[in-house]
Amino acid sequence: MSDAEVGKPEIVALDLGPLPVGQINKVLGLNLVAANAHFSVRAQTHSLTRHPEDFELCRRYVGQIVANPDYVGQAPGQTSGFELIGEISGERAIILVAIKLRVDHSGRYIVASTYPIDRNKLERRLRKGFITPT
Repeated sequence: MSDAEVGKPEIVALDLGPLPVGQINKVLGLNLVAANAHFSVRAQTHSLTRHPEDFELCRRYVGQIVANPDYVGQAPGQTSGFELIGEISGERAIILVAIKLRVDHSGRYIVASTYPIDRNKLERRLRKGFITPT
């Protein structure tokens, strides 16, 4: 192992189980088909690059948030995806998981990114109606 690889998290693709399309469709008025969510190596590398200090925390909870989000929403102008948000009380964290609207060639919804947001951002999105509690 090289010095550059020491301390670097091992990244493997994560199959996260079924996306709760019933909840998402109800909140966003969509017609998503039932399918699993997938967090690819490429998307994880993107998240690690953009949010290196928070990557492990987010990766630890991404499956939990996908399975049972506290909030569902779609930012204005964001036509290619939506977001699931989970409050992780034990970590005092609020984590956003961005997911693409269309399934990939393997029939899975792809997690595009995940990162923490602060309480102000969560409350602002709630006030503006960009997210809805589940």
